[in-house]
Amino acid sequence: MDPLPPKIVRRLVIAPLGLALSVLMLAVSPALILLAAIADLFLPGSWRTTRLVTFGAGYVLFEVLGLLAMFGLWIVSGFGLRMKTERMRKLNYAFMTWWLKCINGLARWLFRLRIWIEDRPVPKPGPILLFPRHAGPGNSLILMGTLMIGYKRQPRIVMLAKLQWEPMFDTMLNRMPNRFIRHDPKRRDVYVDAISELARGLGPTDAFVLFPEGKDFTPRVRTRAIEYLRSKGHDTHRERAERMRRVLPPRHNGVLAAMNAAPEADVVLVAHSILEDLGTFKELWRRIPLDRVVTGRYWRMPASEVPREKDELIEWLYKWWETIDAWIEDRSSLAHAIETAKTESLLD
Repeated sequence: MDPLPPKIVRRLVIAPLGLALSVLMLAVSPALILLAAIADLFLPGSWRTTRLVTFGAGYVLFEVLGLLAMFGLWIVSGFGLRMKTERMRKLNYAFMTWWLKCINGLARWLFRLRIWIEDRPVPKPGPILLFPRHAGPGNSLILMGTLMIGYKRQPRIVMLAKLQWEPMFDTMLNRMPNRFIRHDPKRRDVYVDAISELARGLGPTDAFVLFPEGKDFTPRVRTRAIEYLRSKGHDTHRERAERMRRVLPPRHNGVLAAMNAAPEADVVLVAHSILEDLGTFKELWRRIPLDRVVTGRYWRMPASEVPREKDELIEWLYKWWETIDAWIEDRSSLAHAIETAKTESLLD
């Protein structure tokens, strides 16, 4: 049985309920922020709890504004009848860009979020297939912000179906050419076909986005992925996955489907550092405000340089993921050395 309710239930029940709960949380947020400020008087750090609770209140505010905007755009589209037109698609993309700017601005103000892209590529037109590593929701929002705000791209994203439990994401992202999938081996062909369909017909400002790891990186998920390779007898890939400490072993079916569907598109590999260290709520709280710059790296390759045959593609993917793993390890080691030096200087 599908654990996700049908669309009509999500729109008529879950979305209004989510809106009501968000309004309620927004109403009590001043009291929560006050309590957080009182707690911070006795806790270490620079108003960590207050910053985190204030960000939560801000996010809820933009959730309310987002759901209201989605409802307004639904009316403008003729109560959904013209939602698939190019005009409505551009309006929905414009709203998503605005929403990302607001969330990004809030994170920069409260968490002192700073982002630096190494060897920042010069934007140039043409369709691209983007394959980033997966380090959690923060990683995804930064990536989408970079694409839409920095590079003026319109993303087509392959995401996990469970994200549709979030009413604003469900409403907004289903109005764009995105696909929601599940990790279900019995329906693998269906999802591969959906990925192929999404990657076809990319325009000069479009960006197809798929996370080859399939899930957010955590040490536990990494161990399970390695055990899966062991159970399937993929010993060579298991050994290589064991040597990669910062990433999950990449999956190839979706990548191959996208490449075959868009043979003219350049391929972009993406890595971010630091965010993998913010796995738990406790770790996030201890890091606030962020004293380390979030570093990103984009590698763009012409379509002609990317292999299309299955075995060659798998080898190519693993080599790139080893490169990404080493890049993250280097950046994390450097950041740790800087933090250690700061600590030692304070103790002198």
